[in-house]
Order: sequence, then structure tokens, then C-alpha cells
Amino acid sequence: MAHAIEPHLWVSDLAASKAWYESLGFTERQRNPEEDPTWFQLGLGDIRLMITIIPTQIADNQQYLRQVSDRVGNGGAVSLYLHVDSADEMYERARSAGESPIEDIWEPWWGGRQFTIVDPDGNWWTVYENS
Repeated sequence: MAHAIEPHLWVSDLAASKAWYESLGFTERQRNPEEDPTWFQLGLGDIRLMITIIPTQIADNQQYLRQVSDRVGNGGAVSLYLHVDSADEMYERARSAGESPIEDIWEPWWGGRQFTIVDPDGNWWTVYENS
């Protein structure tokens, strides 16, 4: 069995978040429910990402989800690294979509090229090319 991590991000505006990720090249792989979805699985190459709207109906065994609305939009203390073949290509795609990186593209001392952008809910994404 292969192992993988699939980030699951809670979002305040599902349509806006989906559009933001699609502007970076992610595509829809799955949605649920089909009509008026509450979550999407998106993909970029082998990468999978789930985005889910803040829950309005919570099952008895999921009362912990009541905390989600307090956390969304604060970005948390997580920074996600997105490994790509070309940081420059992704940088141009992000800039063309109107993004203003919080870290401009550069070559860090450990090698490669990277820049950092922030999604609509405050999550940091460092886009990194290992060269």
C-alpha cells in the first residue's frame, strides 16, 4: 500500500477557494455531494488536496467540528510546501491570477527556487522547485 498525505483545509467560501486553487493549476477530481457540494478533492499531478466548507450540520460524534469556524481564516501555524517542476512557471501563473506573494521568488541557500503565497483562508503555500 502506498502512503500519502492529503491536506484537508477548511474554507469559508468553497467556490472562491476552489477558483483560487484552480488558478494555480489544480483540477477537480471529486466532489460531494454532486449537487451543491460541501467539499472538493483537487489535484495537481500526484498531489491531492481536499477543501471543505465550514460545517453547518454536525453529527453527534463530531462535536469537535464546532471549533472549525473559529479557526478558519487565521491560517494556523502550518505552512504547506508544494513541490513543482518549475517555480518560475508557477510564480507567473500566480501573478497572472492577481496573487501578491508574501515571499517573492528567490534562491534559498539550501538550493532550489521558491516563493510563498497565501490562500483565501490564510494558509501559507511555499512553492518550491528543487534544482
